[in-house]
Amino acid sequence: MAKSPSPPIGLAKLDLEEKSLEVRLRFKGKAAVDVADYQRAYQAAHGHAVEAEPLILNIVQAHIDADKGFQAWRKTNPGGPAR
Repeated sequence: MAKSPSPPIGLAKLDLEEKSLEVRLRFKGKAAVDVADYQRAYQAAHGHAVEAEPLILNIVQAHIDADKGFQAWRKTNPGGPAR
C-alpha cells in the first residue's frame, strides 16, 4: 500500500546556518509530546530530521511574526531590543 503524502505543516523549512543564541528550556508533559510530534511532522514534510532547539526557535519566531497585536504594538513602540 502506498504511503499517503504528508499534510503540509505551517513551519517552513529551517535555515540551520543562522546565527544562534543559546536558551535553556525544559518541556514537560503535553508540550514535550507536542514538540516531539512536530519534529516527526517536520521530518515527514521536509525529508530530514531536525533537532528540537532550532525547531522551537522557529516555532516561536513564526508565532511572533503572526501576532498582529504584537506587530501593531511594535510599530507604535519603536526602540529596538529591550535592555
